Amino acid sequence: MPKLVHTRDGIVVEEYELKDGTVTIGRRPDCNIQIDDLSVSGKHATVSVKANQYMDGLKDVYIEDAGSTNGTKINGRRIKKHLFKHGEVAQIGTHELTLVDEGTRAFETTQVLLPDDEV
Repeated sequence: MPKLVHTRDGIVVEEYELKDGTVTIGRRPDCNIQIDDLSVSGKHATVSVKANQYMDGLKDVYIEDAGSTNGTKINGRRIKKHLFKHGEVAQIGTHELTLVDEGTRAFETTQVLLPDDEV
């Protein structure tokens, strides 16, 4: 099951298991993941977990900025919507959320075979 590891200044603040569906991240008390920090917008971003359409049992995790003031970044690059992969780091204000998804690691090193006519 994928999870988000929330850190600030290199210190782990919390870990959140992600289930199928969408969670909201922001400063407001009605957000699923509340970050009480003025660098974080009221509703800053969403994270969605969906079944992969090609591989049974594999989940895809998407992170999407919700029109936040300071933006959402993945590995330092500002995004609108992004397929969030194992080990990537989302910057939400001055906080970091790292996606840990051990279930995808077995598929990351799959060898790509070229058709016979391209060899």
